[in-house]
Amino acid sequence: MEGEALMAWTRWFDRGEEAWNRYVRYPKLYRQLDAMRADFKSRTAWVDELTDEELEEMQRGLDACIDAIQGPVSEASERPEGTS
Repeated sequence: MEGEALMAWTRWFDRGEEAWNRYVRYPKLYRQLDAMRADFKSRTAWVDELTDEELEEMQRGLDACIDAIQGPVSEASERPEGTS
């Protein structure tokens, strides 16, 4: 029980500290963060509308891009020093 009470008090304290920082200490920073979050949500809202098939297709394309990038990187790391 004692550990649970400490955890609850800690969460309450953290929320109070965040509120203090948001409204008193760093209001301009939090306004900027809120604006960035809203912008990010608006730019990525289309992802929520994709079907499962479209998401799978995008994942396959992303995997192919990652493989294409990692291939030259792994080949370059295998070369001995002093060679190009």
